[in-house]
Amino acid sequence: MYTFTTYGDISPRVGIYAVAKMLSRVEPILVLDKFALVTPLPKNKGEVVKWRRIRPLAVSTTSLTEGVTPPPSQLQYDTVSTNIAEFGGWIQITDKIADLHEDRALDDAMTALADQAASTKEEILWGILRGGTAVLYSNGTTRSGLNTPMDFDLVRSATNTLKRNHAKKITTRLKAGPDIATEPVNSSFVAFSHVDLERDWREMDSFVPVERYGTLKPLDEEWEIGKVEELRIILSPQLIPYLGAGATVSGSGMRSEGGVNCDVYSVVIVASEAYGTVPLKGVNAVEMAVVNPKMGTPGDYLGQRGGVAWKMWYQAVRLNEQWMIRVECCATALS
Repeated sequence: MYTFTTYGDISPRVGIYAVAKMLSRVEPILVLDKFALVTPLPKNKGEVVKWRRIRPLAVSTTSLTEGVTPPPSQLQYDTVSTNIAEFGGWIQITDKIADLHEDRALDDAMTALADQAASTKEEILWGILRGGTAVLYSNGTTRSGLNTPMDFDLVRSATNTLKRNHAKKITTRLKAGPDIATEPVNSSFVAFSHVDLERDWREMDSFVPVERYGTLKPLDEEWEIGKVEELRIILSPQLIPYLGAGATVSGSGMRSEGGVNCDVYSVVIVASEAYGTVPLKGVNAVEMAVVNPKMGTPGDYLGQRGGVAWKMWYQAVRLNEQWMIRVECCATALS
């Protein structure tokens, strides 16, 4: 059995054969950011971002009287604001790791930290989305009483609510790349949920799997599994549930990680411009820095310490509560 000496959090395997090909890593799965309204905050413009929305004018159904000018209408606005916040992380690299370790420690650190930054953005955004005020429950009226899965009636109720609120279907998504650009997509509402709900989606009435779309293109080529009427379903393992937050699991046939109470899952259904993100200076807005151990560095004159770090200014916000709705439900256990 080999014994390794640890430097920081890395064990150099000097003199031990290392397989050249790295094992596949767990990469972050990003699905939410693609459908957000991105509003970059320029540098040196403060930390608060505000959006204004004109309220609809009342319909004018009174006929005009000859020679009489009616009173004017007044513009009214709704304001949505958020404070951008700073996030970051780093890995320390010593001079011994940089000089003797046969793995490319700095490159590996950059890869791991880039994944961490991406996952941070996704988790922040998911926390904002599933905190929306409009909610439907698969049974009952509270999260603690849930013990049933998502069904077709809930889908129709949710999309009907969006339509009654004049929500517009999503027709564009954020295009991959370093610049802020969008690309057209087929018109639809979008549902985000955890992969544990896949069975319930696939067994739902009117479900059409993505492979049977024909000429219809998926909104997300990797994580979209299909559609139910006007609703596209996109799953991700990063859209975490509320573990053990539901009713007693006994006899329900629902998932329960703890085996006592049902786990509760959020299905967030959104329309166009329902939510937004605020990066600083650009759509990715993540700064990364690599500092190699260097002799003569103030505070480290022997050049024994270096590191890799990332930092970003970022925030997510619900822009229109009426154009998004959350369905809370359980997930059918797999036998």
